[in-house]
Amino acid sequence: ISTVSPTYSREILGSEFGEKLDDFLTERRSVLYGILNGIDTVSWDPADDQELANNYSAGNLDEREENKNALQKRFGLPEDKEKFMIGIVSRMDEQKGFNLIIEIMDSLLQNVNFQLVVVGTGDNYYRGFFQDLQKKYPDQVAGHYFFDAILPRLIFAGADAILIPSRFEPSGLVQMEAMRYGAIPIVRKTGGLADSVQNYLPGQDQGTGFVFEKYDKYALLIAIVRAAEMFKNKKEWRKLMKRAMAKDFSWKKSAQEYIRLFELVLNSRQREA
Repeated sequence: ISTVSPTYSREILGSEFGEKLDDFLTERRSVLYGILNGIDTVSWDPADDQELANNYSAGNLDEREENKNALQKRFGLPEDKEKFMIGIVSRMDEQKGFNLIIEIMDSLLQNVNFQLVVVGTGDNYYRGFFQDLQKKYPDQVAGHYFFDAILPRLIFAGADAILIPSRFEPSGLVQMEAMRYGAIPIVRKTGGLADSVQNYLPGQDQGTGFVFEKYDKYALLIAIVRAAEMFKNKKEWRKLMKRAMAKDFSWKKSAQEYIRLFELVLNSRQREA
């Protein structure tokens, strides 16, 4: 039995995420595996992505700044490369943590100096919430609430951080694509998010994002404020970006794990035969 991340393979053994299969899965846990999904690193490559205003790599991050200005211009926000910018690229529903976002975002926009760009489709309730935010904070909030294949790339290349506060997330691809482009994930420690994003700890030259554990609005709030404050330290933020961009989320890595799993299955069948 295979799932799309190691952490999720353990989470589904409990009643919260087991979808009433947890007892069965617990009985079969000796043959339950989790292999993290991968992304197409050829298509998702900021050095060669023709949709971007400017191509760049981890070795020339100064070239990335033009993408931020282009993103701000595209969404009608004031152009300011020093402004902390958070992106959301997501299906809008409760599973993705939008209930938490709704509880804190108005207060956050009043007290923290940042811009928010939202791209996604889904529940009209959440869409209406962000549209109201746009009217209230036109210099801080902008969104596009229809499917668009290009805008996520522009957000990954231009935003400083990507917000993914999911209640559960079997694997998730957005955090991997964002890190590939140097956008730092702010995520809840669950499923594939836990397996792909390492929490940043000051002064240790470790971490690729900002991780919170409890599904709680205050935990999310603290994680966002941590990121906003850390962004002011340009030297440390750049090191954080380079670590994130260096992560290998290619299918080549995941495929090697699947090959090992298939070999286990074949060897098991041969022994039975």
